[in-house]
Amino acid sequence: MLTFRTSLTFAVMAFIVALAVLLIAIQVRALRWATKEAASAYMDATSSKALGRLQTEITAIASLAHVLATSSSVADSNERTETGPAIPLFKAALQELPQMDSIYAGFKNGAWLQVRRIGDLNDEQRERLRATPGATVAINLIRPAQSGELPMRRIFEDRQGNEVGQLDLWKYGYDARKRPWYRETMKADRPLVSSPYLAFSIGAPVITISAPLRGKVPGVLAADLKLDAFSDFVQAQRPGEHGIVLIFDSMGSLIAHPDFAQFVVDAMTHPSQRQLPNVKEINTGVVAAALRTSRGRDRYEGSVRDDQGRDYLFRMAKFTVGEQYNANILLLAVQDDFAQNVRSLQFTGLLLATIVGAAFVPVVWIFSSRMSRSLKNITAQAVKLQTLAAPAPLPVASRIKEIHELGGAMELAQRAIWSFAHFIPKEIVRGIIDNSISTELGGVRAEITVVFTDVRDFTAIAESADPDVLMHQMSRYFSVLTEAFLAEAGTVDKFIGDAVMVFWNAPNPQPDHVERACRAALAGGAACDKLNSHFEAEGLKPFFTRFGIHVGDAVVGNLGSMERMNYTALGNTVNLAARLEGLNKQFGTNILVSEGVYLRAQHCFQFRALESVLAKGMTKETRVFELVGAST
Repeated sequence: MLTFRTSLTFAVMAFIVALAVLLIAIQVRALRWATKEAASAYMDATSSKALGRLQTEITAIASLAHVLATSSSVADSNERTETGPAIPLFKAALQELPQMDSIYAGFKNGAWLQVRRIGDLNDEQRERLRATPGATVAINLIRPAQSGELPMRRIFEDRQGNEVGQLDLWKYGYDARKRPWYRETMKADRPLVSSPYLAFSIGAPVITISAPLRGKVPGVLAADLKLDAFSDFVQAQRPGEHGIVLIFDSMGSLIAHPDFAQFVVDAMTHPSQRQLPNVKEINTGVVAAALRTSRGRDRYEGSVRDDQGRDYLFRMAKFTVGEQYNANILLLAVQDDFAQNVRSLQFTGLLLATIVGAAFVPVVWIFSSRMSRSLKNITAQAVKLQTLAAPAPLPVASRIKEIHELGGAMELAQRAIWSFAHFIPKEIVRGIIDNSISTELGGVRAEITVVFTDVRDFTAIAESADPDVLMHQMSRYFSVLTEAFLAEAGTVDKFIGDAVMVFWNAPNPQPDHVERACRAALAGGAACDKLNSHFEAEGLKPFFTRFGIHVGDAVVGNLGSMERMNYTALGNTVNLAARLEGLNKQFGTNILVSEGVYLRAQHCFQFRALESVLAKGMTKETRVFELVGAST
């Protein structure tokens, strides 16, 4: 057993050590906070510059494309000529926006006009175009022949606009109507921004901004934004010496990357894979670790460590360019780039704390020895209390006020106990207090809207599927479906095999519970259709979901035993909703509702009336309706 002197010395030293550790920890935390703030500030600046430039360039090109798409020089005739009014207009546009590589228009009859800047292309890119020396502009013109062929004429002009060369490519085979920028823009009938891709004519990465023509002839006007210079600009703004910046669109196509130039070279030298890599193909390294950690969230901050033991701070953020184009930016910063002296400061603080602690040891030992003698004397008097011995003639004295008072109090206590010990007995009483938790079973009657779902032919799917794969697929399916129900504040009661039971208006009241259930069913069906496209791409069988919806009274509350309960609903309303789901098979529909649902929601949804049926287990016919969609 330790003596008081030893204990006090250890206690004081422990306090000093704890204080030193606390101060060092505070210092380290402060330095880390400062490091993180510095890195965050650099990330903010990088993000602002990079996204600002990208948004400015895309917005400027999109605005110009919108204006040109309404110009009569472009949109009122598809008869293209070498002297057409659209050519000087396109040249002026290229001079106005130097970030554009080219601007072009494609028409429904197969005609195509492109004006491309070639003065800043390298020798290899000019060779691809077979450009005349001294040419700064290339004009590509396709005029459909009566036979349906699409011969192209390429005209080269110098800086003054003089023609310096011409090529006639009779079997070039370029049909603008088959290009994604044309087809997708015509289909959407609105301006679009494409994912990054490799323009093989010049071997450079570009983004195409397109808009439908608004004139007398149908067609599409588009312009290309080169990304190689933009990616170099982004990397020049990286946070810190070893920082990394990635920008990729919603489909994962890379817009900026530290190795962007090498990606282009690899794509051009591998004919079997002549395309830019996708961010999903990055499976190793600190970038992959950051992408896995962020898990696709719109905004996330965290830290990762690379194979060399370097700690990175990273930030993932989603941003929007214009009204339609979504992209993401990932920034990584090495902590050591912003805290070069952190480790030396930590070591210095630890060394000083050790020296100061060692200096306190002899001082504390002497001080505790003097206190120990006084406390030993008081302890001796305390022992006399147990033996009811006579008190000492003088109390224990000390220079420390508390010990001096303790000595006097002990002397008084000893004298009092010694005087009255034969008259007053001493009793010790202890009590134990326990707490209990009670539960209550039961329910109340309430109007609810119930939705049942089921997967069509799930038994056949389950028989032929691998159990592990099926379990994972079902989890993805339930996640998507549940998200749609929770978005409308539904109470997901239970999962029954491949079925789901959901209800509204309990436990919290929801005046529009019928509408919520209808919206949730439509959203769930749409989400499942989107998920099925992924399943099919992965070689999995799709899950086609059927819904049954009914509104009515039910008993809602805690059902079960004292040891296990379930908050659920019981009654004919629940049974009929389940039967309606099963009737989808009979009518070849996806969403069936009862007449009660139809009467409550017909003002905001479209329904198709079906016949009245006698559902299994029911005694009355039920008129059923198919929920088609929301009213427009």
